[in-house]
Amino acid sequence: MMSGRRSVTFEVVVEQGGKPNIDGVFPDEAAARERAAYLLRLAKFPVVRILKVNQAGKEEVIFQKSTSGGGKPTTISTIDETDVGPANLCTDALQLFSYESRMLLLRLLRGYWDDQAVIPAEQLHRYYPLRYFEREALLFNPAVSRLATLQAPLLGVKPFDRHDQLLRMFTRLKEMAQASDTLAPFDAALARGGVGGLLAAAAERPPEERDRLVTHAFAAVLEPCRDWPGKVKALLRFHREDGEEEANRRLLDQMLAETVDGREPVRALIGYAPDLGAALHSLIAAVHGDLDDRLPHTDELLALSNALGGGGFDETRKALLRRVQGGLAGLTPLTRTGTAAEGKAFGLIVDRLTNFDGFLGGAGMAEALTRRAKTVWSSGGQDASFDTAVQRLATRLPAPAQRIGYLLDLATSPFGRNKLSVLIRQVATEFESITSARELVAPGVSTEDVRSGLGRRLRAAGIPRALAEGLIAKIAAIPDGERSLGIPLLAAPSGGTVTRATQETILIDVPKVAAERLVLFWRGQTRAIPEDGTQLVIGRSSQCQFVLDIASASRRHAAVSRQNGVFLVEDLSRNGTYLAVPGVAEPRRLKSGEPLPLPPRGEIVIGSAELGEEPARIAWEIVKR
Repeated sequence: MMSGRRSVTFEVVVEQGGKPNIDGVFPDEAAARERAAYLLRLAKFPVVRILKVNQAGKEEVIFQKSTSGGGKPTTISTIDETDVGPANLCTDALQLFSYESRMLLLRLLRGYWDDQAVIPAEQLHRYYPLRYFEREALLFNPAVSRLATLQAPLLGVKPFDRHDQLLRMFTRLKEMAQASDTLAPFDAALARGGVGGLLAAAAERPPEERDRLVTHAFAAVLEPCRDWPGKVKALLRFHREDGEEEANRRLLDQMLAETVDGREPVRALIGYAPDLGAALHSLIAAVHGDLDDRLPHTDELLALSNALGGGGFDETRKALLRRVQGGLAGLTPLTRTGTAAEGKAFGLIVDRLTNFDGFLGGAGMAEALTRRAKTVWSSGGQDASFDTAVQRLATRLPAPAQRIGYLLDLATSPFGRNKLSVLIRQVATEFESITSARELVAPGVSTEDVRSGLGRRLRAAGIPRALAEGLIAKIAAIPDGERSLGIPLLAAPSGGTVTRATQETILIDVPKVAAERLVLFWRGQTRAIPEDGTQLVIGRSSQCQFVLDIASASRRHAAVSRQNGVFLVEDLSRNGTYLAVPGVAEPRRLKSGEPLPLPPRGEIVIGSAELGEEPARIAWEIVKR
């Protein structure tokens, strides 16, 4: 028998644009009043009230207060066909709980989620908020209509038919929300056994129910958290740095990405920042996993940075980079102290975003950086031309692979397509300067891989077919083992910035410090012993010289060192390190803790294809000085 206490609930209701909206439903009056007081302090809503609702559905207003707050009504955000793909074309209500569908809803209704301080993974399980959301004329109807218009052509149906399908799915969603109490055992599985325990419990149910079950469990964790940093902190409690299964980390990654993918969540995570440039630097440092804990950052952003530094969390990195991209694409100055400071701040951001094949963030970031470059490098009150901005940005990139990657990314963006002829010329010029296939790819990757990758990117960028084939043929004609004399030196992610590459010229009359040196290459990064020290460590920790993004890797996985003139490699891991040496059919597994001398060249292999990972292949070569 249900007790009298459980037969009464307390709804906290806010008004916005003249429409009521349920913020939350609470089992006791004290919790409801605490939430109402918090909402009043925010001063976002003109009216906040508490309704006492009995089992029969009778409502009684027990608290109501007006404020001077309340801004313009929340509306849907602009999305287009690029935001819609096969992964979020739902035909069943259960598919609405998928990560791709939740992210689509997140972007379409960004203002709504910010106002409510919730994410779709939470709200899709709550009947009363869904019911009141349906009554929001400025949100619900435009959102359904926009989705129907974009998705109908992809499904081969008429927009009004897709509109009806979406309405039926929403009705089914509300029915499932009313029965969500039956999912409480999965909430307990997460609380008791972490992400692994939750996934094990969900494995006993049909696969199509999995997303609903796991999001309900995480929603129970996030529900008490009334601010964005609190949600991030609650999620990170489930992160284990060592021995975490890839599936567990991927799920946690998706929940974190959904939580931080927005301006308000990121603003709350950053806390105080003197200007936009400082805020963007904090985000980029968090992406690299090397946020400085000596500076006044929030504890939650520091914890997030530490998690990202351990590898994995690709979706969360993408979410933070989207916020960096948004900040660069806006009109707010990076600094408040003049043109010189603006240029310096922008240059540091450019360097921090440099990746082996362009800029982190791909086409969107290439466009945002180019637009910002036009204003930062303006002259006489006039923005710099497109050609000038592109040329100066490309000049800051030290390696041909980086410059070509940037140009191709920019060419795939709407901004770059309007200036395609300019970009085609620059791409052709860059290819003409290449003398080695190794200038486009890290050692250990075959010329065929270079050709196929370049072919895809050239076609995506709209490079004319004849020119693209000629460029690829040029690379294919260079022997795979041929190498240019200079070695590009790029700082590892743990070092923070990416420095300019320099061509090393060895003068005959310069005394040599050592007869040989060991050079290691991975993803455009180059490290050398003894120049970079007597030992280099490889692993998931942000303190390593080569930081791996592989779930099965240990924080300190392997070490390479020079001892008594001999270069050694040592396995420090739990899952094993392998050496692939030319002329040897199978890679050799190292014995843990037993240093092994390195032959003249080969690859250190970390990661397991059997676990669905793409192993890191860190090439080395012992060269004469």
